[in-house]
Amino acid sequence: MTRTTYTLILAGVVLAGSACKKSFVTRYPEGQVNEGNFFKTTADFEEALTGVYGPLRDAANVAFYMEEMRSDNTHYDYNAKDRGGATSEQLADFLDNSANPTIENLWKADYMGIQRADVLLDKMEAPPSDMADSVKNRITGEAKALRAHYYFELVRLYGQVPLYLHAVTGPADALVNRSPVDAVYAQIQADLNDAVGKLPPPSFPQAGGVTKGMAATELGLVYLTLHQYDKAIPLFQSVTQMGYSLLPNYADVFDPGKKITNESIFEVQYKSGTDNQQSQFIYDFIPVTPNTTNILGQNFNNTAGGWNTPTDDIISVYEKGDKRLDISVGVVKGKLDNNSDFQPDGVISILSADSVSDGIELYKRFVKKQFHLPLKSAVAFNTDDDWPVYRYSDLLLMLAEALNENGQTGAALPYLNQVRLRAGLAASAAADQGTMRDAIAHERRVELAFENKRWFDLLRTGKAIEVMTAYGVKQKQRFSYLLPQSYNVTENKLIYAIPSREVQLNPALGQNPGY
Repeated sequence: MTRTTYTLILAGVVLAGSACKKSFVTRYPEGQVNEGNFFKTTADFEEALTGVYGPLRDAANVAFYMEEMRSDNTHYDYNAKDRGGATSEQLADFLDNSANPTIENLWKADYMGIQRADVLLDKMEAPPSDMADSVKNRITGEAKALRAHYYFELVRLYGQVPLYLHAVTGPADALVNRSPVDAVYAQIQADLNDAVGKLPPPSFPQAGGVTKGMAATELGLVYLTLHQYDKAIPLFQSVTQMGYSLLPNYADVFDPGKKITNESIFEVQYKSGTDNQQSQFIYDFIPVTPNTTNILGQNFNNTAGGWNTPTDDIISVYEKGDKRLDISVGVVKGKLDNNSDFQPDGVISILSADSVSDGIELYKRFVKKQFHLPLKSAVAFNTDDDWPVYRYSDLLLMLAEALNENGQTGAALPYLNQVRLRAGLAASAAADQGTMRDAIAHERRVELAFENKRWFDLLRTGKAIEVMTAYGVKQKQRFSYLLPQSYNVTENKLIYAIPSREVQLNPALGQNPGY
């Protein structure tokens, strides 16, 4: 993210009425921001660019349901007392359908970002005469990288999607068919290649936002996803020369007081306060409880929690002595009261807790990366925590993967071991491609746990059906509330349904198989 001020602008407005007279549609209200009096100055274009970043938050606020809970890393704390979250549970259990609200919300967020980028890029064809070429290149590069980012999320989650490359100004522009996956990827590559050529490299300390480093990292991941390793390698290698580095302390990566460090390639930024820029991830992740005092130090009735809970499966793969476990996973100890409400006693270390009930005490795990006390805001659901998108450790592991898959196992090993050594673990001695492949997959799972990487990694490596089917068997043995048809992980379930509302508005979109 970039800019500390989130400004809603005209960029998302759909112009009305081809049947209206030209004299009418060109008369703009003079007392408010609109297309007639905006996009006049360089400052207007900078403000419009800020608007392109805004939907990143809307997407990140719900993405973990579809991208992390879909994997074997996290599940949910089943709430028998309140079944209002059943549609979110469906995403984890592979029981979702086209009416699922989260599927629609993420779709809408990404397309809002695309529409804003399209408006800005159309206007950049006639920029102000005093706009410096360097500014024009930067704004164009950021907008194209963000458009590519939104499309990259969409194509991986939904498969074929509508491809909009210009602002939607009427129904004829809006009602388009879905484009083939290859065409969407081709546009993503074109946008990111252009962005890499136009954007400046990062400067430290960073101000945030899209840089050449982010564009090169994401373009490399696109090639990695398409198994075009020879194209991914030089992009990843170029990022290693841009000044990024691993922080010595893994916990500092997630500290909201140390944002946009040398390890951050790109993150969605949030700011607590009253201007609608806050995050609330920790409320989503800690248990539902009527009193959060013994967890957060402030008394809130938390009805939002119980999501993205770390599984036995992920806990079991951390190696002994891995410093990342206690930083990534916490445990809330407590009891059920007479109303069957969870009353927490406090937060304890995952290293000293059995995350099971002993009949008296309950131990509930939660994702700890966004857990930072004292809370800056006295208002509930209002925190400073950012959401990491690309970190330097992620880049190192992607480079190792690309090298290994390209037959350069020896060259991959140092990049893998940079990440392991920071975690306090012994260096890997993986010497052949298969062993190295497994070592990289393991390292990505624990290093990037709960950062929305695991599901995409399973998809990219062709392991999703195998891994999630076996995991589902264990889940159904453990949790009696799971339906027999849950975890029926077929080829159709590797992408989500097109939201039903979109199909109703435009039946030509069709629907993905199995939905």
